[in-house]
Amino acid sequence: MQEKLPLDARLLSDAIIELNISRHNVSIYPKDHPLVSKSLNRAFEYFRRLFELRDEITIAIAKDTIIIDEYSLDKKNPVFKDFALHLNRMSIASVTFTKNLTKDELYSFHRFLLEDTEGMSLDAIREKWKGYDLPNIRLGFIDYSAFGEADGEASKKKLYEWYVHGLLEGTLRVDSLQEGVDEIPPEILAKLINETSTEDLKEESYDRVIASYLRKSSERAFSGKDIKRLLDFINGLRPELKKEFLSSSMNKLSKDIKSVEEALRETPIDTVMTLLKNINEQKLSIPDELRKLLERFSSLETDAIESRIFREEDLVDDITVSSDIASLISDERFDRFVDETYRNEIQRLLDSDAPAGYVEDTEGFNAQWDEEYIERCFNEMILEILLSGGSEVVREEDYEFFNRLLKDQIEELISTAQYGEVLRILRVWKERLGGDDGDGGASSYIHSPETISLFIDSLRISGRQKREEALELCRFYGERIIPPLIHALIQEESQTVRHFLLSLIISFGRMAEAEAIKHLRDERWYVKRNMLFILTEIRSTEGLPHARPLCRHEHPRVSFQAIKYLLRMGDPYGVDMLKEHLEGKTEEGVRQALLLAGTFRVKELVPDLIRMLKKKALKSADYQDKIQIVRALGLIGDPSALDALRDILHSRSILFKTPLRRLKEEIQSTLKHYPPEDVREIIGEVAL
Repeated sequence: MQEKLPLDARLLSDAIIELNISRHNVSIYPKDHPLVSKSLNRAFEYFRRLFELRDEITIAIAKDTIIIDEYSLDKKNPVFKDFALHLNRMSIASVTFTKNLTKDELYSFHRFLLEDTEGMSLDAIREKWKGYDLPNIRLGFIDYSAFGEADGEASKKKLYEWYVHGLLEGTLRVDSLQEGVDEIPPEILAKLINETSTEDLKEESYDRVIASYLRKSSERAFSGKDIKRLLDFINGLRPELKKEFLSSSMNKLSKDIKSVEEALRETPIDTVMTLLKNINEQKLSIPDELRKLLERFSSLETDAIESRIFREEDLVDDITVSSDIASLISDERFDRFVDETYRNEIQRLLDSDAPAGYVEDTEGFNAQWDEEYIERCFNEMILEILLSGGSEVVREEDYEFFNRLLKDQIEELISTAQYGEVLRILRVWKERLGGDDGDGGASSYIHSPETISLFIDSLRISGRQKREEALELCRFYGERIIPPLIHALIQEESQTVRHFLLSLIISFGRMAEAEAIKHLRDERWYVKRNMLFILTEIRSTEGLPHARPLCRHEHPRVSFQAIKYLLRMGDPYGVDMLKEHLEGKTEEGVRQALLLAGTFRVKELVPDLIRMLKKKALKSADYQDKIQIVRALGLIGDPSALDALRDILHSRSILFKTPLRRLKEEIQSTLKHYPPEDVREIIGEVAL
């Protein structure tokens, strides 16, 4: 979005400010009140000036942001944010004002915005809007089932943007969508996602997009067009996004192999080969069943003795047969070159019915033909040779040859994420050769920087699919693997892989403590945040003195992670920092402090929370803040807060009837966290 607004957009931003002010006045005072008339007049004057420049004015709502044409208004402006969030909660995506707008219509528009639409269906909200009959104000509602029905490409693109934003943010439920949303062209979907900020996206964000795009119902299974469309979409993504979406796609497809197999039957071989190429380029590890299925459909299927025509010649088993040879073995000349005895033998073989047992016996050998089975047998043979011992069995030069051969096999197994097999070989090998066997032996090879680097790269690519085996191999390495894991964590760009590496590091417990403390000196905020997270999860006591100064770090993710660490360890300094944030330095700081106070049940903050709860509410938004306080108090469950809650349950308000009702409902829902004997008199005492 561009930030520098043109002249009329700046004028419209002033109009929106006055519009929001008049909205609040209408919610408080009657229509003939001077404040209502004054604010409506100011808003209407701005619109009158705007209509001199353009006949129609449209503002779009994207969650908490107001968009005018291709420009977004200041996201930090609380007035814009308040107005946008209110419209968004009512499922309003856009508002269009036309030139003949009147002040009465503005007032009626505000009355509609006061309607309680929570829990209402979109159709019900539309019907309620129609009842207001405001011809010079048009509303566009967030309707994700309307793809393909929007007027014009611009409107359709805007719907696509809302849809993609909802999927990535998790505010849109895929299972609630009607048919038609998967009709977004792949190039448009890729373009929209490329333009979206994906810094804080989680793995489930990619899964939601793929689940929607490859959605299948009872009436429609996967098709070849779906595979082609998916590939076109992935090929249009930025390189760092391509891997994430490709991984999610493979996970989705692997859950319904039967449907995928049917879809591949109508998919061109070139498309399947391109898909396999992308998987190999991104170094993705996919389930064996799906991999074998893709490989099978990426090669030409030919019958054993069936020939194909290639450049006017027969093609049999990749061998070109000339027309002369083809005519030689044709039916009319076959009898001239093959005697009757041989022809009868061939016919007898063709007519014979092999017993079912023979087929079953043949199928029993399939496992032994598997490439992985052959490699495992090969490795076992080499181990047997190495462990046989004695120069009378294996000569020194042969011993070195087999030793190098086994090292090569270990590298191959690590690269293909066969960690269980690697672990088995390493244990046997180390037991035979010892832990301190000098240069060229097991210990020096296993713990060499090259081998560890190869293992770390394999973990980044395939470790999540073999989590338990990867964890066992990390434990085999012991404390030596922690610094390389932390270094990989710092360098990793994928959030999903970072979470996996963090879980491996945390599994070492206090062994990771020293390395995490050392990296707290790193100047990069995300490194500090990750190290604090590690210290929090392993419950480190040594890291507390280093974490206290970081509670005042300029980046909120670092400061609140430090506070969380101190609270987890029971350090009083964390409570003091929460008290500072509750004083209201920033709105986000108060919200985070309330969340942590409830999560960690900080009883020391109960007096502060009661004081905040008793503070008089001057606007509707204040009741939403009180709901957060009530939730925190409910999680703490201190009976000293019950008197304040009882006062609210008995209170009344004419101006803020709906917000007060929601606050009372929240109080009733949190009473279960308090001692039963203390809330027995309160429960059911006040009817909401």
